Amino acid sequence: MDIAPYFNVKKHKIPFYPDVVDLVNLHKLIRKRKVFTVLEFGVGFSSLIISDALQKNKNDFEKLKIKPKIRKENMFELHSLDPSKYWINRFKKQIPKEFTKIIHISYSSVKISEFNKRICHFFTKMPNIVPDFIYVDGPAAYDVQGTIRGISFDKMERTVMNGDLLTIEPFFIPGIFILIDGRTNMARFLKNNFQRSYKYVHDIKNDTHQFELIEPSLGIYNTRILEYCKLNKNIQNYYK
Repeated sequence: MDIAPYFNVKKHKIPFYPDVVDLVNLHKLIRKRKVFTVLEFGVGFSSLIISDALQKNKNDFEKLKIKPKIRKENMFELHSLDPSKYWINRFKKQIPKEFTKIIHISYSSVKISEFNKRICHFFTKMPNIVPDFIYVDGPAAYDVQGTIRGISFDKMERTVMNGDLLTIEPFFIPGIFILIDGRTNMARFLKNNFQRSYKYVHDIKNDTHQFELIEPSLGIYNTRILEYCKLNKNIQNYYK
């Protein structure tokens, strides 16, 4: 039997069924960490789940009688990046009215390139934000344009290889959390090339990878966010 058609997602015009367990865990994480700003690679069901969690975080923050003096732009916003105009347009029609001010979708092509002479890919344009949570579930390998020395991503078994996070890593703020859905080869690539101190967890059961930046606070403004978000005890002690 020819199994190739079952892996040729290029031709799919119907969304894959959502993984409910993954979406529930994603929502719980954003709520537990009291996330303000999310950068998402790849629009989809996850975008709606993230938006709902951010809306609830916003409601909780606004109910506070005494709000912490937090220096943060793009509060309670999701900035989702996708290389497919088809899926972006289709998704925009499904956005509930209450999420229109939360979700910000950007289109960008993806190009093959190199990071330290290792082949990977980059979005040509990134949202100009400082996220405290990053969710990676895109792009698909077939979205990556171009070749390098005859190598391209247009191969069924070739894995995606995000280089974007490596180039913006210097701007990461202590406490940032990165969640990668599947993409084990890419997660290993990031783990081997990140230059800062992360707590890394590979959740084999749910097929996710987690990176949490564990470094001393940058100062009073960073500390206020970390204290408000109530990170676990060991990390809080590390920041003090």
